Amino acid sequence: MTKNILSCCILILLSLSASAQLTTTNLPILKVQTTQAIVDTYAQAQLEIIDNVSGTNNIADPATLSSNIGIKLRGDAAAQSYVKKSYSVETWTAAFNVSNNISPLNLPIENDWVLLAAYPDRSLMRGKLLLELHDDMDRYAPRLKYCELMIDNVYQGVYLFGEKIKRDSARLDLANLRIQDNFGDELTGGYILNIDNETGGGFNSNYAPPYALGTQQVRFLFEYPSNGDITPSQEAYIESYIDSFENGLNGANFQDTILGWRPFGANNAFIDYILVNEVAKNYDAYRIDMYLYKNKLKKMRPGPLWGGDASFANTANCEAAVDTGWAYKLGAVCGNESNLPAFWWEKLMSDTLFVKDLKCRYHLFRQPGQPLDKALIYAHIDSFANVLNAQGAQSRNFTTYPIFGSPIINEPTPMATDFATEVTNLKTFIEARLNWLDAQWVTTQPCFATAINDISLEKEIAIYPNPAQNILNISYAQNGKVNYYLSNLAGQQLMQGSGYATFEINVSELAAGLYLLHLEVDGKQLVRKVSVQ
Repeated sequence: MTKNILSCCILILLSLSASAQLTTTNLPILKVQTTQAIVDTYAQAQLEIIDNVSGTNNIADPATLSSNIGIKLRGDAAAQSYVKKSYSVETWTAAFNVSNNISPLNLPIENDWVLLAAYPDRSLMRGKLLLELHDDMDRYAPRLKYCELMIDNVYQGVYLFGEKIKRDSARLDLANLRIQDNFGDELTGGYILNIDNETGGGFNSNYAPPYALGTQQVRFLFEYPSNGDITPSQEAYIESYIDSFENGLNGANFQDTILGWRPFGANNAFIDYILVNEVAKNYDAYRIDMYLYKNKLKKMRPGPLWGGDASFANTANCEAAVDTGWAYKLGAVCGNESNLPAFWWEKLMSDTLFVKDLKCRYHLFRQPGQPLDKALIYAHIDSFANVLNAQGAQSRNFTTYPIFGSPIINEPTPMATDFATEVTNLKTFIEARLNWLDAQWVTTQPCFATAINDISLEKEIAIYPNPAQNILNISYAQNGKVNYYLSNLAGQQLMQGSGYATFEINVSELAAGLYLLHLEVDGKQLVRKVSVQ
């Protein structure tokens, strides 16, 4: 009995000590008071946020925003076993269990939120950096903000508070798919699917992942509509759509713009997803925490991005910390992994036109001021580090969780012994990774990527006659300069040039057959299949 009392006293003293670590900070303070244990289902609690206009927040300051909430654990069993846990949060009305849309930390108004621990990430920024880079590519990425968290007056450390992936006009802006939308155009979107290591409603791919040494499958889970809300017609539609994409990608004519995968998948969205995950050499990319979405009357796209704690050389698993090699080929070195990338990525990287577009886009993004400019990536890192260092937030976090030198997810060695070294190591990996990718992807050939066809160009440019025998005419209604190149269906460039208003392309030397005409005007692009007789 005496031993139990002593243990309780020690725990109380530790809690008081942890709570006393936070007095003043430059980060917003989130204070959660619970009424019951936080488990896998939402527990009632109260949230107070201290986020002063001055940018300085004291634990004793009055709240700038308050709300009833539901809070629960998030993540898989491994994540929930960490001493520092992640949480899902719903903001509720005074009645509890009723959603209440608010705007915490000046984020767009909503009621579903996350508190991400980033426990295995000693930089506290890998996941946030991954999302920022995708956002710089003009892809929607969930907005996350640093904060310091207290639960029942006990300091919990530095967290990322922000948006969960959700269909919403201010988040992933997709059509609202209602229960009655089971026919015609209304049935075509929007949908969100998730590939993860979870179980639940969904369907399996018809194609086993490459390099699998067991019975691994790729499973698509219903994220929106949820498994409980999706109708049989909607389920059949999105499963058939994925089947069509996969069949087109796996077929003999997979590079054909009509018979292959392109009618179902958005070219540049797949490119950007590959670029950002390969720069990060993201261990979980393509196989865990991978989302896909399809809007009404639109093609399927990968994303939004999620996760990232094991990216940027934070685990030695499956050679993820090696600055060479491909993340999309993880199965080649780890065929026993329970989750493996789908065949999509290797097949896309064997599509010559897709690879040409990817290299062009990578070349563009590596220019000064562009998303993959090393100086810009370092600027993101320095900005995050400055925020975390300004008033000791990262120091408080790692005093509470002294994990430097302690492996959690098989981190590469030698491990950093402090935050500054971890940030330096992060930059060192990025520099080496970019150098290697430059050697694979930077091209000196003139090019412009085949973006999704611009609707305005479709109306303003005429291509005739088609089929053509000797001369192909291009007529642009706006009288501007039109750049073009002509390729075969395998993506090999055969000729290129430019013209104004109405001009001719001599195709008399080409063999009879089908070709792709790529047109570009002021960054707007159009691809058309043309026939030569």
